[in-house]
Amino acid sequence: MKSLKIWSLAVVLLMAMVGCDKNPDDEGKKPQQIGGFDGIEKEWKLVSVNDVPADFNVYVQFESGMFAMYQQVYSHDYKFYEGEYEINGDKLSGSYFDEGGWRCDYKGGVSSDGKSLILTSVEDNPITCVYEECTIPQEVKDEALTRSVEVVPFL
Repeated sequence: MKSLKIWSLAVVLLMAMVGCDKNPDDEGKKPQQIGGFDGIEKEWKLVSVNDVPADFNVYVQFESGMFAMYQQVYSHDYKFYEGEYEINGDKLSGSYFDEGGWRCDYKGGVSSDGKSLILTSVEDNPITCVYEECTIPQEVKDEALTRSVEVVPFL
């Protein structure tokens, strides 16, 4: 009788371990394998920072070496930033038209299915941001105010 209880407990533990191996809700949510920056010329929305869902809004559009960013970070209003970006090998860097460069360069790229952009900052304590392909809402573009000195740009 005692060995039956032990075997039953072992089976229950084994089933629990197998059941926890993969979360079916995660299917399709993790970015596929990262490629280079081919396919970056789209509109993107920030969805997570270091695997934590973003609780603020950042939209960015990359097109022909130029970028436009609309962010609602530490503000009720969207702020608008624009400038130039450059891909040099496996690094993405950029600068704003009205003042200096981005706070750092980024490595990463577009997922193989083209639906996600993963950017990892090149710095001592790297931060990984995941963006999803989207269409930037016209209301966001219309609402966006020009750059404010009180608000630090996200990139």
